[in-house]
Amino acid sequence: MSLLTSPAFRFNPIIKVKTEIPNSVEVPVVNILIVDDESRNLDVLESFLQTSSYRLIRAQSAEEALLLLLEGEFAVIVLDINMPGMSGIELANLIKQRKRTQHIPIIFLTAYYQEDKDVLEGYGTGAVDYLTKPINPQILKSKIGVFVDLFCKTRALAATNTALEQEVTQRQNAEAALKQANDELEARVEERTADLIRVNAALRVSETRAKAASRAKDDFLATLSHELRTPLNPVLLVATEAANNPALPPEARSDFEMIAKNVSLEARLIDDLLDITRIAHGKVALNLHAADIHLILQDALAMVREEIDQKQIKLTLNLHDSKPVVQGDHVRLNQVFWNVIKNAAKFTPIGGRIVIETEPLDRATLVIRITDTGIGMTAAELARIFEAFSQGDHAEGESPHRFGGMGLGLAISRMMVKLHSGTIEAASLGRNLGTTFIIKLPLLQTPAGALPPLNGSGKSGSHHSKMEASQRLHRILLVEDHLPTAQALTQLLTRRKYEVVVANCLAEARAHASRDAFDLLISDIGLPDGNGCELMAELRGREHFVGIALTGYGMEEDIKRSQEAGFVTQLTKPVSVQALDGALSTASSLLSPR
Repeated sequence: MSLLTSPAFRFNPIIKVKTEIPNSVEVPVVNILIVDDESRNLDVLESFLQTSSYRLIRAQSAEEALLLLLEGEFAVIVLDINMPGMSGIELANLIKQRKRTQHIPIIFLTAYYQEDKDVLEGYGTGAVDYLTKPINPQILKSKIGVFVDLFCKTRALAATNTALEQEVTQRQNAEAALKQANDELEARVEERTADLIRVNAALRVSETRAKAASRAKDDFLATLSHELRTPLNPVLLVATEAANNPALPPEARSDFEMIAKNVSLEARLIDDLLDITRIAHGKVALNLHAADIHLILQDALAMVREEIDQKQIKLTLNLHDSKPVVQGDHVRLNQVFWNVIKNAAKFTPIGGRIVIETEPLDRATLVIRITDTGIGMTAAELARIFEAFSQGDHAEGESPHRFGGMGLGLAISRMMVKLHSGTIEAASLGRNLGTTFIIKLPLLQTPAGALPPLNGSGKSGSHHSKMEASQRLHRILLVEDHLPTAQALTQLLTRRKYEVVVANCLAEARAHASRDAFDLLISDIGLPDGNGCELMAELRGREHFVGIALTGYGMEEDIKRSQEAGFVTQLTKPVSVQALDGALSTASSLLSPR
């Protein structure tokens, strides 16, 4: 019986692998600690985890592992449970008790069947996963890759924070907010990940539990979204305001633009993770309108234009002369096109070319083609390109091409296109021969000469200026229990000549509203003692009064609930200063003059 298929297979001693890297190329190498009491198992583990990006460090006992953890920094620990002397569970407990090592993800490996209580005990020590041998090497590699990617991003972000500490006072405030957001985010990710693992384990125990358990999972996802988004909110507000502040030097504004871009990317990753779950459970509701595909393509392209220009990629637009209209959700179709164009820009080298073209296939179908001259795809890659968490061959083994990402964008795009009764497919002649994505959507059938009212780009109130908003809005009641967000919003609104009164809970907001008159309510939906929708429902009957919802949930049902309560628009955290100004303009346009 081979070592991989043996039921007694476990991984083990210390061999430090020295990675040879050319002097002209700097490739980050991260440490991975593998712990097992048998050396032959460690040999096998190294054989399929070996890559130039990893330094595999081995330990044959718990004591040896603890010494190594004192000396080095590790991205992840692969830990055998059954070892002589101190077991893997006991070692994990010691690791999680130490502040320096308690954040390191632990993946347990065992060759023996475990009762549910043993599995839960392992999760209780802080483990992030629990694999039973014989294991699938590809699964382990995929899981290791996720934690290594998170480790590298966290380390890079910490380096950026250190560099920003020497900036001006306003930048120091932004860095402090960013550090606090990262600390809160890291703590909540660890806490919510453990909660999600426990929830999923409980759901697998009994499938007979369809509606109560499903609702609990929806509530958890909404809470997870809120907890992940909220710490990012003050950072994005301050960064986007500073990035457009002409009083700051150009290099400072450039740094703030970089912060805002990465915070927005983090929010996009959060959206992708939640979208996969919502789509799988049929929780996505489309807001269908007559939508101009060319307008949506232009919006999506604008979001990627900076990367295209930086790489000096030649962009060609061949859009059909007619105005193609589909019955679609502008936001979701924008998400599809953004994912595909972003993918093309990422995999196209400097000086390459991207072509975006549209043409009617017939009277009922529109074809959108996005072609690049990038690294192309093999037949095997094409077969799995739309699978969730799938990565190309370039992201595996010792390939020098690693482009990042979680492998969710194209999977979500396919699901969204399917919800629009369309199709998406990819074609490539092979490696380094480019790729073409072909999207087909049903055209909206209208009588000859008739054009249905088109849904806009979703940039609410973009035609109203800040001055118009300030002329109609004077006093604002701001209800927000997250102190950094309340402080950031108060500063920004005060600079815009508004009088702001802050409440941290529903009771305090009601007290202010009973004593004073306000033009506008900006309220968080989730409050310690109630719901912002309750407050809006109570105040909506006042003359010369409108409301803006502020939430970290972003679920379709939350948007519907806020609209029903009387909010005229909703801002989903993290909020940019541009989105805030747009919402203020929308609210102002709906107020009648005093």
